Amino acid sequence: MNVQVEVISKEIIKPSSPTPNPLRHYKLSFLDQISPPLYTSVVLFYEFNRETQPTITETSKHLKKSLGEVLTLFYPLAGRVKIHDHFVECNDEGISYLEAQVTNYRLHDVLNNLVPDELNKFIPFALDEHIANEFALGVQLNMFDCGGFAIGLCISHKLADGLSML
Repeated sequence: MNVQVEVISKEIIKPSSPTPNPLRHYKLSFLDQISPPLYTSVVLFYEFNRETQPTITETSKHLKKSLGEVLTLFYPLAGRVKIHDHFVECNDEGISYLEAQVTNYRLHDVLNNLVPDELNKFIPFALDEHIANEFALGVQLNMFDCGGFAIGLCISHKLADGLSML
């Protein structure tokens, strides 16, 4: 199985409201400070439901708006992780948001033939990329020709682990 995922757009999603000045410096706990500088990821798959699902354009628009609102509440996610200084600079610079098209497989085919390495194509960063990338969170919307989609999330392991992502 060789899934072809082509990134068709990239942008930065920022919080819908600014982070107050007293909250702009988020100190990492001791355990977070010593955790490895990498990403934890998850991919969520959604089948197309012709009767209740909006178009992929509407889904994308709603997802971006919702992310902006969530980033206001969970403000460290919109900041930059300062690995060597042991804090998150909550500067509202935003998260990485990518949209991608899956061209050679339907959602059903991917789910029935899961290959772990192939799932990495559905997430915005390489899992060990955090050393060079200060984003706390990345989101990738993967659109299938059948109408289904997958949302890939990568979050700094310094802010969340696999269990706390869910």
